Amino acid sequence: MIFAPNAQQAGLENSSQPEEFWLLHKAVDRVLCEPIFKEQPAKGGLLALKCKNFLIIIFEIGDFEACKAAARTIEALSNINGIIHDYAFFYNSPFKTLDDGWTSFDPEQEFGRLLTSTDAFRISSVNENFAVCQSYPEKVIVPKGIGDDYLKISATFRDSARFPVLAYFHKQTRSPLFRCSQPLIGPTNRRCKEDETILNSLITINRGFIIDTRAKNVANSSKAKGGGVEPQGNYRQWRYIHCPIPRQREIHDSLTKMVDVCSERKIASDRYVSRLASSGWLAVVAASIECAANVAQCIAADADEKEVPVVLHGGEGTDTTLIASSLAQIILDSDARTIRGFEAVIEREWICGGHPFSLRNNHSAYAEGTITGPFESPVFLVFLDCVHQLLQQYPLSFEFDEHFLIFLFEHTYASEFGSFLGNSEKEKRDFSVKSKTVSLWSHVHHPENLKQFVNLCYDPRPGVIWPSIAPQSIRVWERLFFRWQRLEKSWSTPESETIQSLADNWKLREKELTMKANALRRNIVELTRELRALS
Repeated sequence: MIFAPNAQQAGLENSSQPEEFWLLHKAVDRVLCEPIFKEQPAKGGLLALKCKNFLIIIFEIGDFEACKAAARTIEALSNINGIIHDYAFFYNSPFKTLDDGWTSFDPEQEFGRLLTSTDAFRISSVNENFAVCQSYPEKVIVPKGIGDDYLKISATFRDSARFPVLAYFHKQTRSPLFRCSQPLIGPTNRRCKEDETILNSLITINRGFIIDTRAKNVANSSKAKGGGVEPQGNYRQWRYIHCPIPRQREIHDSLTKMVDVCSERKIASDRYVSRLASSGWLAVVAASIECAANVAQCIAADADEKEVPVVLHGGEGTDTTLIASSLAQIILDSDARTIRGFEAVIEREWICGGHPFSLRNNHSAYAEGTITGPFESPVFLVFLDCVHQLLQQYPLSFEFDEHFLIFLFEHTYASEFGSFLGNSEKEKRDFSVKSKTVSLWSHVHHPENLKQFVNLCYDPRPGVIWPSIAPQSIRVWERLFFRWQRLEKSWSTPESETIQSLADNWKLREKELTMKANALRRNIVELTRELRALS
């Protein structure tokens, strides 16, 4: 960890008193060092730490050689390979674990919660010891009539062995959502009858949809590299839809440009709008929401058309596929919009679903050059920004607020907890993450911590929330991208504090009136019984 004895040295100008400031090495994205006076480097240097959460901290050090030495040390420590060196393995939790996050989302319990109204699926242990697919968990939900031998053969036909598994079941329309990776058709037009049998077993009374998160030309070009799309002739009962979401490199470049635009203190309004558009970040968010909405529409748009299966995939199925599948569940299911339900979606779709958090979040927006690799991409941040857009459009439909989303963003890049460590459940087992670290959900579920994430205006209502992707509806996440430019107090103006106070008071008043109404109903029932007894 990096320690600064004075908060003002760390660029925290709003601190009136000197304070200690601690920063995880893993939170540092890029280190810069330059002399205070270029003509006289002996007079000291400036050490700039650009962090993965977009914070920039500048230290003034009197000795330039010491400044360069500190820069080299911090850069080396922030780029150590291997998750066993992460702070989560050395963190001593100050609170007593009341709800163990490592056991809160047991696969069998999740199976029972998802599938209360059907017996068409089963839990399979085909991936025990991660023998079939290293990025899947050991237990997966598959069609009941399909044997494990078919699953193993299908895995050889799918990229990274990610055969079709159930992600969600919509109880109202009885439509399942399956996710997988692209088929390995290749230039020889390879075929797998076992894979066709698995997908066709999902068809009951209506044709299904195969939704690809890649653009049509990208999907077709991948055929030359061994991938491809399901041939219509072999999957006759399925309709194919392309709902493209930008790829990893595009997402990374968009974030870099977005942070660059938001970091400039003085920029003309017309230039700001044009540069914001050219960054492409909002276009990435809009495309992700559009894809998820299309998935949700195929599943639940027409209540009369039931049992419409949807199979979702992109390339490897570990990035844009997970964005679309998890967002679709939030759109469709009110339970996914509660704190625990949202955690379940993240745990099931992202952590157990095989999103490579360590690879994708090894660096953020500021890193460039030789210290970065081809795998870094803020894919999970795109998902969080999409949820933020839904939260802005439906502010009463979520049990949590945007502070919870920012909290999750912080912990995906650098954390004292182990939930986002590694690239799969297999890596968690190999490095004993669940026995040697504390789960992030254990921290969130503690009553003292949970209350800071609760949306006081939450009004739980079942049903679908259809998002808008009109340009005026997709907004910059200001509290995320501008929070270091504006003091925290400026976010809570007297007007907004008054509105929040009024909202809280009305919420309390509503609860009081509800309690009185329930008491009056009970009195009416008792009086009715007495009258009947007298008559």
